[in-house]
Amino acid sequence: MKIRAAMGRQCDPLRPTQYQVDKVVELPNTVFDNFMIKPLGRHDFIADNRIEPHQGDGFDHCLLVLSDGCADGALIQCGGDGRAMCAAYVAGARDIVQARLDRVADFIVSQGTQRTASGSWFVYCEELDEKFAIAIQEGNGLDTMLKDTLERRPEVAQVEIALQHIETEFHPEFCTQLRGRDEPNIRLRDILPLLTDGGLTFFTHEEADTSVLAESLHRLTDSGREDYAALLNARVAEIAPTLEGTEVVLTDVAPEKLARFNLALEAFEEAERAMGDMTP
Repeated sequence: MKIRAAMGRQCDPLRPTQYQVDKVVELPNTVFDNFMIKPLGRHDFIADNRIEPHQGDGFDHCLLVLSDGCADGALIQCGGDGRAMCAAYVAGARDIVQARLDRVADFIVSQGTQRTASGSWFVYCEELDEKFAIAIQEGNGLDTMLKDTLERRPEVAQVEIALQHIETEFHPEFCTQLRGRDEPNIRLRDILPLLTDGGLTFFTHEEADTSVLAESLHRLTDSGREDYAALLNARVAEIAPTLEGTEVVLTDVAPEKLARFNLALEAFEEAERAMGDMTP
């Protein structure tokens, strides 16, 4: 196993100095390699992303650059002319940043899914900085990396990062309060006896265009009700008035059940017509 490190004989403690990373920039391989060869030369990406190194808070502020094709990176104290005042090679820089972002994502997902009552959750960037010592700001590179990290989580539907906060939308099935809400459990067999006032009522399926008239189901015999028990046990998802009549949307039943009922009904009616009027 090989490890890259800057080795030397010195009296100073080996514990490195802490720097504040204010911005992360991902560079193409060729640009990154050119910087690594000439770290004190003039580079456009330093001029375009300059960070004021001394901000009066006790830490030197830096720009962290990553390569598209490398896990390592470089920490740069920016000068005023597109040059680095000083720079340091950081082995595994991408993994270091990603580990911190994973912790932030775990916090957002855990807090959000447990506490949201709407599916949406706000977290202020200042709170993340206090808890995890990471400055998430719009346009500083860390925002994009955090957004990508959150969007890879199965719980997350959408992420928006604004100037001061992060808004995360979660899938309802992962939200404790939303998952605990009881869905209406009205079944077709429960409302069928109520649909006898003469108005046109038809049943549709949330995943198909097939419809069944309520009056047709009223004609079922006891034997027929047993044959179509699955259809009668369908859950009522929605009842809505339309220009044609009252539409009852069904779920928890295969849409083919409606189509098969209509086919059987057509065959029965065709048989009745073929037999003619049997009244003595």
